[in-house]
Amino acid sequence: MCTGKCQNGLESKKQLTMKNVGFHGGSSIRELGPSADVELFFQCLETCAVNCHTEHNWSLLTDRLYRRYLRKDELDDAFALMKRAREIFETMPSSSVNWQGLAAEPGKTRLNPDLPNLAVVFSKYFETFDYCADSAKVFFDSWKIYQPVRTVVSDLPDFMTDKKRSLDQYEALEGKPFWLR
Repeated sequence: MCTGKCQNGLESKKQLTMKNVGFHGGSSIRELGPSADVELFFQCLETCAVNCHTEHNWSLLTDRLYRRYLRKDELDDAFALMKRAREIFETMPSSSVNWQGLAAEPGKTRLNPDLPNLAVVFSKYFETFDYCADSAKVFFDSWKIYQPVRTVVSDLPDFMTDKKRSLDQYEALEGKPFWLR
């Protein structure tokens, strides 16, 4: 078992605007919660999965899903990685997260640090990803148009801006993802 602690970066959390963020794919958008919560999910993924389970190439989740979008031919591999991440999170107690930064702003987080492990804390994230990935597949099967799975601001009107953003803009993106700007 990895002994790394998921650090939520107190300083960076204070600078985040509290936009709501979610996954979008096909004809579906599902909200996850405030951007700080979503950033913490990806930080835990980095610490608990990427750093401790190097036998997998996690870039589909840590770069493609985090910063860009998932191409159609990446969906099955990303789905398998997300399933593996959930299994890893089941072995990580909730106490492996530094919850101090989130506790500093009561009522802003939708995460419950009192749950037994990270898989339960982030269960909505895994379920939402599965739903949006399935929606992208169904949309393609029905309309022969691939609407990629990506992480977006779920608040209107920002979602409409993200939805209209070209995939070329996502591909060229360096630094922070659009949903953290």
